[in-house]
Amino acid sequence: MTELARDSGSWPSVISGRAVLKLLSPGRVAAVVVLSLASLWLLAWSRAGLWPILALTPLIVALAAIVVLDLAARIIPNVITLPMLAYALLLAATHMTMSLPQAVLGAVIGAGLPLIVAIIRRAAIGGGDVKLMAVLGAALGWKGALYVFALSHVAGALVLLTLLLVHRSFPRGQFPIGAFISLVGAIFIVVGR
Repeated sequence: MTELARDSGSWPSVISGRAVLKLLSPGRVAAVVVLSLASLWLLAWSRAGLWPILALTPLIVALAAIVVLDLAARIIPNVITLPMLAYALLLAATHMTMSLPQAVLGAVIGAGLPLIVAIIRRAAIGGGDVKLMAVLGAALGWKGALYVFALSHVAGALVLLTLLLVHRSFPRGQFPIGAFISLVGAIFIVVGR
């Protein structure tokens, strides 16, 4: 198995930054830029002031990158999620988003939901999705994490239903639910705060 094909969600395997850069072709980079700029434009439109935009920009860009990487290669690299988690907790520690205890509780509950699913039903959700939900829990709080988890799965189910109706069969391989979690999470960060 190549370094890129390994499950990046498992705790011991760490995909290097160099390996992630190999996955980001010019088209994928353009998709990350477009998703990031669209989210930031919505953020600027929905809020007054420069500080919220500047503070949330790294999270939006990282979530856009996860959407693209998960759709293209079915990976959510630790090199993105772990610094995002630290950054979300740093925002809470400096009272930019919420209090630190609320962010920690959000991270624990956010990671706990997909972890329970992963334990009950192996291969249904990966370790990268667990860490991504921890990030969103730290950024949005535990209620936001619950909403993101539920709505992303509803959106994924609607896409699967549409594919079933159009192609008369389910797609093969793993479904990139992390892309839907990232997209719904970015929408909640931009609009729902």
